[in-house]
Amino acid sequence: MKKFSIILSSLLLILILTTFNPNNLNQDFHILKIKEVEIKNIQILDKNKMKNLFFTEFFDTGLIFLDKKKIKKITNNNKLIDYIEFKKIYPSKLVVNIFEKKIIAIINYKQNKFYLTENGEEVLYFQSPMLKELPNIFGRQKNFLDLYITLKDIGFPTQKIKSFYYFEIGRWDIILKNNKVIKLPIKDFSKSLKNFMDFNQKINFEKYSIFDYRIKEQLILK
Repeated sequence: MKKFSIILSSLLLILILTTFNPNNLNQDFHILKIKEVEIKNIQILDKNKMKNLFFTEFFDTGLIFLDKKKIKKITNNNKLIDYIEFKKIYPSKLVVNIFEKKIIAIINYKQNKFYLTENGEEVLYFQSPMLKELPNIFGRQKNFLDLYITLKDIGFPTQKIKSFYYFEIGRWDIILKNNKVIKLPIKDFSKSLKNFMDFNQKINFEKYSIFDYRIKEQLILK
């Protein structure tokens, strides 16, 4: 028993006196290398493309400490990625949970197209069946987020909107998927949108295709 205590004490002393460098930890564990990558949580991005990208960057690299430069490179080149969570399954599997930014509209401006996120970021347009039903913005997206937040706050059915048209004087037209047009004033458009939602409940709503709120305190129906 005494001999065992002496051996144990010696081992502890060796561990204490040994220089420990966490940056070299992967070099000491050659078996803990990434051999398999699994991608989860993707809704819009190409899952196979993302899997190949992470596999190419991380294959046969250390599983314990992931290279932050490689992660930053991937996120910088894929602007739709909001953030990433990693799960390590030892000895050799990396599970990548990708959380995407929320896309709310497609910007069409000067023959260029971008996706617009709910935080106001512009993401270069790419074909995606998941995003084809998004409303289009024609013209600059100046103060669009103010309009979008108002629509959400009052419970406007944004899924029924086909497009938004911005006019340089600072106001918007909203075109619905049933081709009804809401012409908003420059200011206080929240009141106009609420009025439209109330009017939507009336029997004669279907008779009209244009709801013009540009003149203060007036609604012109056509």
